[in-house]
Amino acid sequence: MSYRVRKLVDEGGAGEISNLARGPEIINYVKRLLRTYTTDFYELEPLEVENVILNEKGRRGYVSGTFLVQRKFISDIQPLLGNITTIPVVGEHVMVQEIDGQFYYSHIINRKNSVNENSVPGVASEYIDGTKYGENFQRKKVKPIEIGEGCITFEGRFGQTLHFDGHDNTPKIKISTHVDESDGDFRKESIDNDDSSIYLTSLGMRDNFDGEQIEGKKVLIQSDGIFIKGREEVRIKASEELKINSPNLIVNKNETKLGSEDAEQFIIKGDNLKKFLEDMISDIDTAFRNSLIQIKPAAPDGGIAAVATFTTAMISLKSKLAVEAKRFLSKNVKTI
Repeated sequence: MSYRVRKLVDEGGAGEISNLARGPEIINYVKRLLRTYTTDFYELEPLEVENVILNEKGRRGYVSGTFLVQRKFISDIQPLLGNITTIPVVGEHVMVQEIDGQFYYSHIINRKNSVNENSVPGVASEYIDGTKYGENFQRKKVKPIEIGEGCITFEGRFGQTLHFDGHDNTPKIKISTHVDESDGDFRKESIDNDDSSIYLTSLGMRDNFDGEQIEGKKVLIQSDGIFIKGREEVRIKASEELKINSPNLIVNKNETKLGSEDAEQFIIKGDNLKKFLEDMISDIDTAFRNSLIQIKPAAPDGGIAAVATFTTAMISLKSKLAVEAKRFLSKNVKTI
């Protein structure tokens, strides 16, 4: 809310002016008069928040409270920005301005230099013992992240950060969440140690990721678990190489292991095995039929000839198996 404050200028009053005053005397008199009644105009006024409306239709994010200068209570103060809103907690001070008869609040005054809360209740009005920040909000120790020259940061109240980092004059975006209640004033971001992180780089970064030096254009993601779900489809495409490394699945350029990193059994190529089995059954059937032809009731050695014929066919089939096995065993995929 705009207001004026009279300057404390001691001119001893405007003084007297003679009835026959000349130009210079009149000009000096007017200057003294103006200085005596000069005021400073303030378009914005800080307000101490006493109530916050959250999800009420038509009043989402509205606050009410008391102005710090004029000590006037006012309600239904609307957020100034429609797309970026910082909701204050009770006791925090916000800057308020009037536009076309409606009061709007903008940023929270950084009274404590804290990212968690800057509540100082009882400044605009009498302090009420036991004043709470809100229904559920609880104060926590949250360390702000370390910053560098020219960086831009957006920091939440509980350890969420969006950091436009410009270290080494190269573009990087760091998104992270981390609960850090250790000693110290600031949190040093670490993709390996923070709770959850997404880094976007153009020219790599100075710190290693999973023990590997990162260079060039990369998107790095780290957390205890990463879940990706597509309602219709999920596509993963690598122009050169896809790598997966886990205890039960390893995918490299020339080798895939299923079930264990120690997998040694080559998997079967189903179509090739199917064809081989069909041929084998056909060969056995042919060998059996040929052996039956050798058996003649009048020939005493017919049974021996039949066995010999069948045995020869089985030996041939075994040799064929040794050769064909290379066709239905995968060269790159192993399992346990």
